Formats: sequence, structure tokens, C-alpha cells
Amino acid sequence: MASTPKQVPAAQPSPTVIVEEVLSAVLSPKRMKTVLDDACRLAGLAEVPSSPVSLRVFVEGALFSTLSRQLGIGYALDLGEQIRGALALALSDEKYAIQAGQSDIRMRTRRSAGSTLRVLVVSRASLVVFLLQDMLGEDVEVLPISSGAELEDRLRRQASYASLIVVDRKHPCVDPEIAAVLKRHAPESTVVWWGAHGSEREDVEMRLYGGPKLIPTQADMDLADLGELCRGVIELL
Repeated sequence: MASTPKQVPAAQPSPTVIVEEVLSAVLSPKRMKTVLDDACRLAGLAEVPSSPVSLRVFVEGALFSTLSRQLGIGYALDLGEQIRGALALALSDEKYAIQAGQSDIRMRTRRSAGSTLRVLVVSRASLVVFLLQDMLGEDVEVLPISSGAELEDRLRRQASYASLIVVDRKHPCVDPEIAAVLKRHAPESTVVWWGAHGSEREDVEMRLYGGPKLIPTQADMDLADLGELCRGVIELL
């Protein structure tokens, strides 16, 4: 009696293929390649990672940062949601399931009308604070922070004190260890980590994993582009 041939389970698609399929729905092949190349370069990787933690950090960190810079924060949030959903559906292994509810990029509760929108700028350069205030306008309160102790004190006294926190690594007054304070006292804020190099960005992404939404920038981003990025974030708050 002839034996029934064993069914070979279909191979799971790679994370790279899944991410490309989502991006290809809205981007041309050339633009998609540019986005992925830039994101991998930002993360210090040769390709989209396949291990669970690295994949999640990449999607929530370097890829989100690249999409927000090139397409805008709104598109980055939408595409990030679609990518996470596609990964959860296509990769049946639970360790890969990046469900929207588990995402580190969470939907924020919109502030009530008339409430003050505060931006904390952690920097030793007063000019950075002054110019950001000028670029963001009088409806936004931009406050200088000159030390880790001062930042922790402000956030501890009022957990929802700041909607946006800019950590200036071009003119630093804190080191990457401040991420522990941000994760503990500002889990619902958005953190722009400005001007750090690749290894530090990767380190901070891991430190803030599960905490506030992180937008790491390229080391060579200038102040004008930082202002545009912050303005885009604020429009969504």
C-alpha cells in the first residue's frame, strides 16, 4: 500500500518581504529601497533583522524615524501600524507577533482644548532653546532643562508635564543613562533624541524599549530640520 507523502509546511515569509510589501503599497520601488536603506543605515544593520527583539526595535525605532523624516509623522504612524499588523498575521510564530496593542508606538490621548503644550529641551545651549521657541511659536511653551536632576524633578512633580522632550546630544548636558528617567517618569511623552551617532541611537532605542515613543535623528540633522520635525510631532498631539 502506497504511503501518503508528507505535507511540507509552507515556509514563512521573511520580515524583509513583509515590510517591503506594506511599503510598496504606497511607495515606488526606488523610494522604498531608499527608505529601507536609510533605516538600516540608521540602525547600523545590513538588512531588516529577523530576530524578534531586533525586528521590533527596528520597526519602532530606525524605520519609524526614517518614515517620519521622509514622509511625515502621520504617514509614519499609519505605515508603522500596517507593518506591525502584517507581521503579526504573516508570521504565525507568537514570538514575532507585534500586535498594535503591544506596540511601543502607542496612540496618544489628544490634549484638551486650551491645555498648555510644553516642550522640554534638555541642552546646555541656550540658543537651541531660543530658536526652537521661535520656530514652534507662542502657542507652545519651550522650557530649558540643563541637567538630569532638573529633568527628573520636573517629570516627577507632574508626570504629564511635557508632551515632547528634545534631548540635545550635540550640546549635551546628560548622557544616555537619562533614558531610565524618561522611561520611568515620561512613558506617554514623545522623545526626540537629536544629533547622536549610530551606536548611541541603537543603545537608547534598547533603553527606552517599552517606554516613551522615541524619534532618533541622524547625527548631522541641523537645527532647522529639528524644528520642522518637532513642529510635525506637535501637530499630532
